[in-house]
Amino acid sequence: MVRTSLPLTIMLVSASVTTSLVVRPTSTTTTKSNLERRQLFGILGSTIAGAALVAVSPEEAQAAPLKVGPSSPFTGDYDDPNHPGCLRQVKVVGAPLRADGTRSSYPIIEITGYDGNGSAGNSCGDGDRPTRADLWKIQGKMKSNTEASIDFSPKGGPANLTGTWDGSGIVFPDGNKWLKVAATNNRRPKDMSTLKSEN
Repeated sequence: MVRTSLPLTIMLVSASVTTSLVVRPTSTTTTKSNLERRQLFGILGSTIAGAALVAVSPEEAQAAPLKVGPSSPFTGDYDDPNHPGCLRQVKVVGAPLRADGTRSSYPIIEITGYDGNGSAGNSCGDGDRPTRADLWKIQGKMKSNTEASIDFSPKGGPANLTGTWDGSGIVFPDGNKWLKVAATNNRRPKDMSTLKSEN
């Protein structure tokens, strides 16, 4: 990914303006003078607008599209070794609309889970299915197709925990790995066959 610094952007704008200000023979007609002035301001305005866009958001201006839905390797059900047999469902969805009608280039990662009723410690047995009220939900932001920053603070964890896709699951900095598994409908609330996205 190419990053453009503010000083480099200013140099590019200056070079463009200098090129546009080459001295030309003066015209005897006012119309020609006005036309040259309009051309100058048109070039100057375009250059500044383009440079400002790159300087304000170089990552989003040049970011490759990230995968969402089933095409994202993150989307699916997982086994968490810290909570065996308990629900861990991950979905990657498009970023929500901003007030100006645009979307961020970085999709949202949503995690829905259940940690058990406590009867089997940290694990969930066959008869331990959650109700909708038992589920917890957290979100984060995709940084690439293989890395996400997840906010675990609603569960008492860090606000920006990195989760990395390693080909078979999500690995966290502490070494914990959620292994991707086939759909686990028996871990969802009985009245839900799938969990809906918040967005």
